[in-house]
Amino acid sequence: MGIKNAVQKTIAYYKRNGLRAAFFAALERLHDNRNENYTFVPVSDAALKEQKKEYRLLAEAGNTVRFGIVVPLFNTPEKYLREMIESVSAQSYGNWELVLADASPSPLAAAEEYTKTDPRIKYFYLGKNDGISENTNRGIEKATGDYIGLLDHDDLLTSDALYEMSRVIRRSMKKNRLSRFSDCPIRLIYSDEDKFDADTGRFYEHHQKPSFNMDYLLSNNYICHFTMIRADVIKRLKERGSFDGAQDYDLILRACAEAALKTPDSGAQIVHIDRVLYHWRCHSQSTAANPGSKTYAYEAGQRVLEAFLSENGISGRVEQLPHVGFYRVEYEPDVFSARPDIGCVGGKLLNRRNRLAGGMYTKEGRVVFEGLFEGYSGGLQHRAVLTQDAFAVDLRCVLLRKELIPVFERLTEEKYREGELLLAGKSPEEVRRLSLDFAGEVKKLGYRILWDPGMVLRI
Repeated sequence: MGIKNAVQKTIAYYKRNGLRAAFFAALERLHDNRNENYTFVPVSDAALKEQKKEYRLLAEAGNTVRFGIVVPLFNTPEKYLREMIESVSAQSYGNWELVLADASPSPLAAAEEYTKTDPRIKYFYLGKNDGISENTNRGIEKATGDYIGLLDHDDLLTSDALYEMSRVIRRSMKKNRLSRFSDCPIRLIYSDEDKFDADTGRFYEHHQKPSFNMDYLLSNNYICHFTMIRADVIKRLKERGSFDGAQDYDLILRACAEAALKTPDSGAQIVHIDRVLYHWRCHSQSTAANPGSKTYAYEAGQRVLEAFLSENGISGRVEQLPHVGFYRVEYEPDVFSARPDIGCVGGKLLNRRNRLAGGMYTKEGRVVFEGLFEGYSGGLQHRAVLTQDAFAVDLRCVLLRKELIPVFERLTEEKYREGELLLAGKSPEEVRRLSLDFAGEVKKLGYRILWDPGMVLRI
């Protein structure tokens, strides 16, 4: 991030949230920048050669999933357009179709040019601009294939992006003994991404995403790029013009919620690839470089969540957090009444040095964000201040659905007292063991565990 851009962000943050919050945000950003140690390592030529060989064998056997990639165009600079198209043409996996849906005032000659050299590239001049969602929908309607993904007109795919997507699908097909890709249980696949500085050619801000997390998605569109959605799902849901600016968030949220809202374990339907497959181009007008350039997008994101609550019969209100593009759902009258899938809510515990000493646990029993200073948000994705699903939470600071109180009291041999510090006489090791054991009991009963960093106790 350039110095000028960083200063602009800090000033904007100060105006929204005040001096103290801006101070800690700037301090944390400085710390993150000093410790950023990311270098994008592209797949090797040798690996690409092997992927292409594997693809040829699959193609000869007639066993290749077909991908459609939809790109809405509008006055796309020729340099960016060519680089985007060539990033698709360079795929090691060959069964794809690139659908260019152009809403520019006049046809883009460069886009038409590519259709003459590769029949997999399809260009459709729309003749008018109906907004990003409707333009994209025209492309989705034209797209063929078993899975369809969306690519922004100035971004780039890595050369192995479609190969990695195909591997996930083929594994699922083999596991489930299926022969038709349309029957694959996976409805959505997403990968890690990073940002690409168009001026310097530098890749930075690696967004390393977690496995699917429904409540994290209700806090932020962390899934974003690169995402493939099964064709029957995306063609049915499409994008909605009323949410232009956050139309992809709306689509992804609806596609995921259909599978996950009532099912805590959605791993068979929503899959994460722990690899960067998408480069988000950063230039002066892009949201990647300057979030303030599209403030309407974050207002649209709030409306997406409000509509989601309403359409799913969930009572609550949505608040924007200090960091733009991040949200909090306040459930009404309480989380257990509004969300029957949630059985337990855990908060965070701060020690005397105002550092996080307990809260959310990994399956190995590690405290997530342990030692993080109270005023910090957890890095570029601000995950330490976002409500999200957890493997387990610290039983010293929990709210429980009434059906789970007997389970808590049986395991801990202690009376449950809402709003108070629990297990005060237990050692950290014993607290960890009991917390993980309790999490197992909660999940056996079919409930989701929620971590809410807005719920705080000091120890």
